[in-house]
Amino acid sequence: MSDDSTERSTPVPKSTERERAPSRRHVLQAAVAAGSVTALSDLALAQERETIELGGQTSGWEGVAPEDIADETNPTLELEAGTTYELTWENLDGAAHNIVIVDSEGEDLERTELMSAQGETQTLEFEATSEMAEYYCEPHRATMRGDISVGDGGEPGGDEADETAAEPFFQPGTEIGLRTVAEGLTAPTDMAATEAGDRYFVADQTGELWTVTDDGVQEEPFLDVSDRLVELGTFEGDYADPNQDYDERGLLGVELHPDFAENDRFVVHYSAPPNDETPDGWSHVEVVSEFQADDEGAADPDSERLLMEFQKPQYNHDAGPMAFGPDGYLYVPMGDGGGANDDMEGHVDDWYDGNAGGNGQDVSENLLGSVLRVNVDGNAADGEGDDRPYAIPEDNPLVDSDEGLDEHYAWGLRNPFGISFDSEGRLFVSDAGQDLFEEVNLVEAGGNYGWNIKEGTHCFSTDSPSQPPEECPDSATDEPPYDGQELQDPIVEYPHVYREQTVGITVIGGHVYEADGIEALNGKYVFGDWTADPARQSPQGRLLAASEPSDGGEEAATPDDGDAPANATEDTQDEPIGDENETDDGGNETAADDGTEDDGFGNESDGATGTEPENAGEGEQTEAVVPRDDLWDMEALQVAGTEDGSFPYFVRQFGQDADGNVYVLANQVGVPEGDTGAVMEIVPPGEGDSLSGRDTDDGGAATADDQADGNATTDA
Repeated sequence: MSDDSTERSTPVPKSTERERAPSRRHVLQAAVAAGSVTALSDLALAQERETIELGGQTSGWEGVAPEDIADETNPTLELEAGTTYELTWENLDGAAHNIVIVDSEGEDLERTELMSAQGETQTLEFEATSEMAEYYCEPHRATMRGDISVGDGGEPGGDEADETAAEPFFQPGTEIGLRTVAEGLTAPTDMAATEAGDRYFVADQTGELWTVTDDGVQEEPFLDVSDRLVELGTFEGDYADPNQDYDERGLLGVELHPDFAENDRFVVHYSAPPNDETPDGWSHVEVVSEFQADDEGAADPDSERLLMEFQKPQYNHDAGPMAFGPDGYLYVPMGDGGGANDDMEGHVDDWYDGNAGGNGQDVSENLLGSVLRVNVDGNAADGEGDDRPYAIPEDNPLVDSDEGLDEHYAWGLRNPFGISFDSEGRLFVSDAGQDLFEEVNLVEAGGNYGWNIKEGTHCFSTDSPSQPPEECPDSATDEPPYDGQELQDPIVEYPHVYREQTVGITVIGGHVYEADGIEALNGKYVFGDWTADPARQSPQGRLLAASEPSDGGEEAATPDDGDAPANATEDTQDEPIGDENETDDGGNETAADDGTEDDGFGNESDGATGTEPENAGEGEQTEAVVPRDDLWDMEALQVAGTEDGSFPYFVRQFGQDADGNVYVLANQVGVPEGDTGAVMEIVPPGEGDSLSGRDTDDGGAATADDQADGNATTDA
């Protein structure tokens, strides 16, 4: 899944016991001359220091002392106005952290410098004031953030917090119901439905492919590849915490062949252990294989035909689902290799010198950070000596290039976690962000979606992921095979934090709703976010929808058209890769402070994308500015059957049947453990089930995609 600024960083390490310090410490300076007891008492009160102790790691602040906050994640700090406090925190994971105290308007009141040495401590001494509302870590604001209550247990920030309620980024939208069609799974990762609608096949991260009928989940799996998976929770490579439970590997995708009813063929995507081709110290191998069902209706485990292998340096950014297009070809998204920022071990140099790495902008050395397109019904068509078990479509954008790998269909992606076609042939691909933004793209042949030069519509820097640079290119190098191609902007973008509230941490791609059940949802792209809990402990998934602007937006061509890019606007000529699409600049941009910005992140006439952060001093994280007028309209779906319209699950993925109905795949723990996984059909509000959160005693802490790099993607 996302990483967030929290990349979705590395998963949460198992907590360790540490010695607890006293809950209060009084510091008295020695009295030089003898005085009355009263005078000494006054001196003691004047010089009293209250002590607060925290542990800092990307997944959240850990309470240490006083005792009433011990072991809490992002605890509320109870302060008394006028009292002086010494807040000491220890760096638990070696990532860069600091602590900032802000008022209810988000203005800094206290802040420290960044500290990145694991085991080191930092102390902030301050006097509590009634304005104090929150504390957070600047590089990881979505996960390391807690409230401050000043006074006699009042609301955070005193009276100011009550004066104005923060406007949410997503406005409440269409009401839906959710009807459970399968349950008792661990962590469902993908779903495929037969054309007849009599069976669904649901992939579970632990390696089982389950058959679901009107009677529910069948007792025996349709296919079990658990013995072919890398061992979940055991890590190679230089990124994962060896003690973490969170894992993005496993059985991640299933797609039925277009002629499945006749040939019983289907394709799965899973994570295998390192093999003879894996470089030393790398994590694992992502595998795409074809299987076939036998005469008895179960998959034949011995029928595996290996189609593609991807050597992965890190455990995360493995993508997930695949899709057969209307042209009959298989579209395979693949992440950038993992870790954070696309610049670690296994991430190659690219054409852009402004950043270190990476695979997203490379199309010559590997197939990572891209959407790939192959013909599984043919063999390699590149002449003698080519033993690839698939053919290359002759209209793939780099087929005639001497510089690029033929499988590439589109590139510039970080962790494309969700892919789907609608009935018009438009290709939707979500891409989990790094530090600040999540995005969904309409993907075209030969499109470059900007990573890691850009994160969404914004510039990105590997040196300062949470502080976008003011300028970056809006087109690629003039050298082949890029030929000056424009960097494409998404149709959906949202920030991790908006007006000091967590919006989400990892986008989960979905489908266009094309069923008859909910008229208000028809034609909208339904997607979600893994969880809105910045600590990644609580299942607070978000179900969202996006609709094309009323002016018609972007007009897409189907993949079998071959003439026009899927993102072409009315004013765009159908031109080969390398020609730039002109788009209008301007439009109001939603900012984290309040309102619209005249200067934005759009393409500048000088060939660079510029950011104009307000009040962004050295070391500060710039506020989230989203160009809403250039994006699709977005809304938060309201779930009937819950107390407040929320969704008490982690959103794992989405599925769709032949009638256009959309399904939500979810579970209630953020790791591949337990049996809280379920598949739910989106239905009219009056037809859904009542939903409730899990009992917190059933174990399983949630973490996010990369809880060490700063964004949660669960990548999920």
